[in-house]
Amino acid sequence: MSDDTSSQSPPRRRLPLSNIQILLIPILIFGGMLILDFRQRVVEGQEKLVEQEALEAQIARLEAERLELEAQKTYFSSPAFVTDWAHSEGKMVRPGEVLVVPMIEGQPIDLPALPPMAPPSVDEPEQPAETDLSPLSVWWSLFFESSPPLSQP
Repeated sequence: MSDDTSSQSPPRRRLPLSNIQILLIPILIFGGMLILDFRQRVVEGQEKLVEQEALEAQIARLEAERLELEAQKTYFSSPAFVTDWAHSEGKMVRPGEVLVVPMIEGQPIDLPALPPMAPPSVDEPEQPAETDLSPLSVWWSLFFESSPPLSQP
C-alpha cells in the first residue's frame, strides 16, 4: 500500500480563499462591466455630438437658402422686376421713351425670299381621309398590331 501512495503525486494544495476575496471577484467583474459600458456611452455621445454639429450646419445652410429664395420671391413679385424685364428682355418702352435698335454698319445680309403661300380656303374645312375599316378591324389592329385574319387576302 505504501507503494500506491508514493507513486501518486502529492495532493494539490488549494489556495485558501477568504470571504473578502470571494466577494471581491464579482465586484471586480461588475466594475469592469460598468467601465466598458461607460466607455461605450462616451463614444456614442461623441458620435452624436459630431452628428448634431453636422445637422446644425446643414440647418444653417438651408435657412440661408430659404432667406435667399424668399428675397428672390419678393423681388420677382414686385413691380420693379416687371419693369426691369419689360425694358431688358421685353423690349418695351414707356410713353415718352424712344426704343433704340442698334444697326450694324457693313454689308447687308441677304435673306432668302420665302415662296408665297396660298391663303387657306374659308369655304371648305379640311376633312380627315376616310378609310374603309370596320370598327372590329380597328380594335383588332390596336390590340394585336396586325390586320384581322378575316381581312387578309
